[in-house]
Amino acid sequence: MEISNFSQKITKEEWDHHIDYLGKLQNIISTKEKTYLSLKEYISKNVQGKRFGILLSGGVDSSLLAKICKDLDYSFRCFCVGIPGSSDLSHAKKISDYLGLELVTKEYNYDEVENLLKEVIDILPNPIIEDDNYIEYIVKTTVSAVLLGAMKLGNEQLFLSGIGAEELFAGYHRHSKAIDKGGKWRGLVIEDIEKESLNGLKRMHNLVFERDGLICNYLSKSILAPYLANNVIIQAMNMDQSQKIDSHNNKKIVREIASDIGIPEEFYNRKKKGAQYGSGFDKAISKLAKLNKFKLKKRYLDSLLVIKSCKN
Repeated sequence: MEISNFSQKITKEEWDHHIDYLGKLQNIISTKEKTYLSLKEYISKNVQGKRFGILLSGGVDSSLLAKICKDLDYSFRCFCVGIPGSSDLSHAKKISDYLGLELVTKEYNYDEVENLLKEVIDILPNPIIEDDNYIEYIVKTTVSAVLLGAMKLGNEQLFLSGIGAEELFAGYHRHSKAIDKGGKWRGLVIEDIEKESLNGLKRMHNLVFERDGLICNYLSKSILAPYLANNVIIQAMNMDQSQKIDSHNNKKIVREIASDIGIPEEFYNRKKKGAQYGSGFDKAISKLAKLNKFKLKKRYLDSLLVIKSCKN
C-alpha cells in the first residue's frame, strides 16, 4: 500500500495503520544516498513516459523534485500562483530560470482569490468548529485555493507535490521547539522529534489527504507526493534527529541532497513559509475581510459558508 497518491481512497484508520507499520520497521540503515534514490525511484516509476506538472513554490522540497525530473529528462511544466509581489512567485521564477524549466504562473487579484475561495468552500465539507477555533479551517481553505488556482492553469492530468517533507524531515516550527524548550502547539503538548513526525503524519489525513483528494476529484486530476512514498518514509523514520534538524537549520538532509545535485544555496537554504503565506493568499483574505466589513478572517469565511448553505 502507498499513501502518496492523493486521488485514491484511504480511510483514516488505514492511513494511521500504514504509518505505524512503516514506523516500526527495524534494522533499517538510513542514509542521504538512500533517501535520494528512494525519491528518484518513486518518481521514475510513476511519471516516466507521462506529461505531468510540478507544483513549484520555489522552496527546497519542490525545487528538489523539479531538479530530479530535469536530470531524468522528463516532459513536465511547473506551476506557481500568488498575488502580485508574492515571495513564492518570485522564487519559483528564479529557480525555474536557473534550471531552465517551463513555468506557468498567474497573479491573482483579490476578486479572483475570492472566487477561488467560494469554489473551494463548495468543494470542501463544512468545518466542524470546536471552541470557535478556525485556524485549521482557514489554513485548509487557503491552501486549497492555492492548489486549485495552480492546477486549473494546465491541462496536465498528473501533478507532483512536495507535501510531506515538512513532517518527515522536521521542517515546522514545532519541530524546532521540540529540540529546544518544548511547549504546546494548538493546545497539544509538543513531544520529541520522532513522535512529532509520527503524529504529524497521522494528522495529514484530515489536514491534507482528504483536502487534496477532493480537489483532485473535482478537477478529475491526480496528485502524487514523492516524499510520502513508502521507502522515503522508512528512510526518514529511521534517521537520526541530527540528520534532520539542529539549532541552526531544519530539513538538513533535504537541503544537503539539493546541494549535492546542483541546486544553488540561494534556493536550498530558503526559509520558506507555508503556501498560504508564500502565495500571499492569506494576506488577500485579510484584505477581503476588511473590504467586506469584517474584523476577523473567520467571520469573512463564515459569510462565504452562509452563501454556500443558501445555495444548497
